[in-house]
Amino acid sequence: MQFGRLSNIDDVDFSLSKDHVDTKTILHTKRKKDLEIYVGCPIWNHPDWVGKIYPAKAKEKDFLMYYAQQYNSIELNATGYNIPTLNSIAKWTSVVPDTFKFCPKVTRVISHAKDVFEKKDAFDIFIDHVLHFEKNLGCTFFQFPDYFKPAQLSGLLKLLATLPDDFELSVELRHEDWFKEPTAFDELSAYLKSRKFGLVITDVSDRRDVLHQRFTNTTAFIRYTANDLHPTDFSRLDDWTTRIATWIEHGLDKLYFFVHTPQKGLSPELADYFIQALNKKAKTSIKPPKPLIDPRQPDLFG
Repeated sequence: MQFGRLSNIDDVDFSLSKDHVDTKTILHTKRKKDLEIYVGCPIWNHPDWVGKIYPAKAKEKDFLMYYAQQYNSIELNATGYNIPTLNSIAKWTSVVPDTFKFCPKVTRVISHAKDVFEKKDAFDIFIDHVLHFEKNLGCTFFQFPDYFKPAQLSGLLKLLATLPDDFELSVELRHEDWFKEPTAFDELSAYLKSRKFGLVITDVSDRRDVLHQRFTNTTAFIRYTANDLHPTDFSRLDDWTTRIATWIEHGLDKLYFFVHTPQKGLSPELADYFIQALNKKAKTSIKPPKPLIDPRQPDLFG
């Protein structure tokens, strides 16, 4: 079973957590005129999108090009398995607009190590490579496994200290102890705040503690996992747009919102719903993916 997924969600309380006290100190100004909003999916190569948001005769080699015509960012999970080659990065960036953002996941050999600082050489190579995304580089994110404990914090802090000051990074934590005993979480958050790095906010069915709503900079990086167009998917997105609209009014600089669902072919319906709901709620002007059928039409489930 994937992290946080449940086979039965009938008893899940999907209410959003209240904002952490740190968030209220970070977001305390007026709405920014230069707000940046990026919405996307974790993949670009799903065959079910052909004829839906890709042309009916689209070839797989052109999927990224078509994806970038529909979305302005991607959660780049592919880099979580292998450090991307410079040739791959050059190929990817050659088919997307200058405004498109790739958000690379740090490679597993680093993030899943017992002591991440022991993988500094691999981390240096990873960072050197992702910097070749240049103008297309969005927020890189460290997704740690659910066995990465607070006791491993010192190695992480040493590794993060090697990053350039202007590097855009967010950290995703999963082990329960980070949230049960906040001392290490507070220490990490203080360090991230000092470097203007961020925390990933994760919304999954079975682990509501990772929905911590804690900011260490003025960027929100949200990984939202739905349940294949279950009615709660849409009410949850409604709640998200309400919360994000509030953050925007209090000085949010940048938003990354990535839509996951077990049946990945359904992600565009949810992304479209979120974009249109946020545009209405927060008076933003994000371009929705088109053409799309209404995700709430009964025949979608037939």
